[in-house]
Formats: sequence, structure tokens, C-alpha cells
Amino acid sequence: LPAVGQGPVPHVLDIWVIILIILATILVMTALVLCPATAVIIYRVRTYPTRNGIV
Repeated sequence: LPAVGQGPVPHVLDIWVIILIILATILVMTALVLCPATAVIIYRVRTYPTRNGIV
């Protein structure tokens, strides 16, 4: 039984590594998408000071 239990352990680790890589790529893509958007929002807030009260 211990030999059978030790068998699928590397596969589980590989699955976790793949999941972590996918999550990391999703975080990087969302950061690349959101960073320009936040920069534009900050630029608009700075160029239009009347919206500071709303935001």
C-alpha cells in the first residue's frame, strides 16, 4: 500500500505546478491589462480635478 500511495505523488505535484503556472500567467496578463487602465484613470483624474470629489 505505501508503494501505491507513493506512485501518484509526483503526478499530483506536476498538476499543482501546472495550476500555479496557469495562475501566475493569469495574474501577469491581468496586471498587463489593468496597469494601462489604471494609468489612464489616474491621468484623467489628474487632468480633470473636478472629478476628484466624485472619485
